[in-house]
Amino acid sequence: MNWTSAKGTIILLLLSLAACTSKPDPEEQGALMLREARSLYASGQLSAARDTILSLRQRFPMAIEARKSAILLLDSIELQDAAGDTLKEEFYRRKLAFDLKELSIKN
Repeated sequence: MNWTSAKGTIILLLLSLAACTSKPDPEEQGALMLREARSLYASGQLSAARDTILSLRQRFPMAIEARKSAILLLDSIELQDAAGDTLKEEFYRRKLAFDLKELSIKN
């Protein structure tokens, strides 16, 4: 093996190693947490779903699309949590409607 060939092999190995050790995409990680929060919400675990959303916000501030969707889920959680309190229900109903209108969410 000559020097040029060896150098090319070393570069390929280093690039492969860099690809394996790169940090996960924050949007993908945020999407995973959002799916977890949705699952918790669907099973009625509102507090755990809320905590997961708050954790998503802290851990992945650059997961913009996941955070936008999480806002709507949090609105839904708060609306369901406010059941029986007419004033709170109306507030969260309006907030959800506003957020649905203002946020452009990619699907």
